[in-house]
Order: sequence, then C-alpha cells, then structure tokens
Amino acid sequence: MANNTIISNQLASILTKYSLGELASPIEQLTNGWTNLTFKFHTKPSGEAYILRQYLPSTFREINLENIQFELNFIAHLFNQLQLPVAAAIDPPGIFTFDNRTYCAIFPFIRGIKYLDTPQTPTRQLWQTVSIARFLGRMHSDQPETKSITRRSVNFLDVKYELVFNCDEFQEEYPDLYKRIRVITDEYLTNIPLISDKTEQNRYQDELEKDLPIGYIHADLHDDNVIFSPTENKLAAVLDFDDMYIGPFLIDFTMALCLWCSVGSKLQSDYVKEFLDVYENERRMLITEKEWQLMGTYCYFTVLNQILFTIEAENDAKPKEEMINELLLPVEFIGKEMKLLFSCDHLKK
Repeated sequence: MANNTIISNQLASILTKYSLGELASPIEQLTNGWTNLTFKFHTKPSGEAYILRQYLPSTFREINLENIQFELNFIAHLFNQLQLPVAAAIDPPGIFTFDNRTYCAIFPFIRGIKYLDTPQTPTRQLWQTVSIARFLGRMHSDQPETKSITRRSVNFLDVKYELVFNCDEFQEEYPDLYKRIRVITDEYLTNIPLISDKTEQNRYQDELEKDLPIGYIHADLHDDNVIFSPTENKLAAVLDFDDMYIGPFLIDFTMALCLWCSVGSKLQSDYVKEFLDVYENERRMLITEKEWQLMGTYCYFTVLNQILFTIEAENDAKPKEEMINELLLPVEFIGKEMKLLFSCDHLKK
C-alpha cells in the first residue's frame, strides 16, 4: 500500500468481492501503531461499521501469513467457543493483501470507551480490574491444542542487558527516568545476571520458566487494547492479539496486574488481591508455587519490556516521558511493598 495509505478503490474491490456492500464513507485512520495501522469505514446499504487492520513490517516481530492466520483462528476460538468479548475477523474475507505486499483483515467495529474517557471514570475502577482478571483467567483455562507458532517470545534477560548497556541516548535525554529504571534493574532484579550472549540468555530464561504453566498468551494487555461498554459496567472487547505467542501464563497476569491494579500512582493491595482471586478462580487452576515465587520478578520483567519498547519506538502516541513514568510507578511500589503484595498468607488460599 503506497505510503501506508489505504486506497479507496482497492478496499471497494475487496468489499465487492466478498459481498460486504459498498464503501459508504471516507476511510478514517484510528491508530498509527508500531506494528499495525487500523482504519474505520462504513458500508451501504447496511450502514455497518468495520475496522480494517493493516499489518506492518517491523523489527519488533515477524509478519507472515501463518502467524496472522494463527492469531485470527485463536480469536475465533475465544469468540465462538468461550464467548469472550473479542472482535473476530470477518470471514470471508479472512486475510487478504493490497498490492500483493501488505496483509490486511477486516473486523467488526465495536463501540466502547477506554477507562479514562469519561468524567465518571477519572481513575481505575475495581470492576474494570476484575473484568480483566476474569478475561485472562477464562482465556488461560480452556485453550485449543498447542501448535507451533514462529512468533518469538520476549527475551527478558536481553531486555535487562539492553537497558543497562545500550540506552545511552535515552539516559542523556532523560537522566532522572533512567536512574529510576536502573533501580529496578540493579536493586530489584539482582538475582538475574547480565548476559550478553543470546543463546545463554535463552538458556537461562528457559531454566527460570521451567515447570511454569504455559499456553497462548496475549502479551500486550494495556489500556489501548481494551475497551469498555459506554453504558454498562462491563468489558466490551479485548483487542490486538498481534503479539500473542506461546509462553508462561505468568507473563500475561503479572503485566495485567501492574497495569490494571493501580489507582493514581499507587498499586492497590485490595485490587491485587481481588485480581489474583478472580484470575485463579476463572483459570480453574491454583496459582502454582513457582508462579508465586516469580510473581514479583515477572512484574519487573514485563514492565521493563514495555519501557524498552517505548524507548526504541520511533513514534509515540503520547510523550515518552509520560508513558515511562506511568509504567514505572506500579513496579516502584511493588519494589517497596513486595512482602505486602505477594507474600502475605491472606493472598494464598
């Protein structure tokens, strides 16, 4: 697609080919992401609204037909078998290309709001946190048979190594933020070695994650990938499974815990307890002793991965300083209150 711009007559031909109607409105670009673009359009005579996703080549992950089909099949499983709130792709048309270069898919448009979009929800609400815990628990509880997927997992040891040794420009531009990042890497992750060799990094992480429950994980469950009903206290949809892969469930629920149990600048211990209780019940499997042991470590890892991603990204949805500060606040709180959050008997059944 020339200059990443949707060409109306190309889209019109797709709609005609799959009997989806005619293009009835200008195409509106909704997001300009690092790994995909999303556009909204309407058709006539039905007046239906759709989302067109364009999968972009990226240094962050591999784009290929097999991976995209894997993603769409998994979303269809969540929608059809588990009745979870996701946007399953329209099939047909399934996956198609523009100019034989760029993979695209069409999804139904789901109306919703983000958690800070209205005056009535100025801070995180507990029901929202519980909704995320319930979604993840159900998603992890009943998954299709595990098949190979070529999307690479996150190399957390490499994340730590990159933040320590290869962020000179960021350190110079944001020295105070970088000092806070180094507190996480140097004080809270002292048990994780600094290893430069990728093979050794992977070997260490494989050993670290040995015996953890694994399966398909979303791996990117932040605010921009979740919308809520504008009229009811319920989850409207979890979006954007672009980064899903096979990995420890611990990655999903520690990242969600950090991002969805905060109110203002503090991680709320009552939100954490409710989140873990609901997640564990919906998963229909107790959080294992190994998961409890690594919970704090993986809170740091998942957030540091988001921070490194933000540092390396060329285009930010909002100021980089603001984004990284928001990511640091919950793990800084965890660092100070680890025993309160994860070691108290009242959290364990």
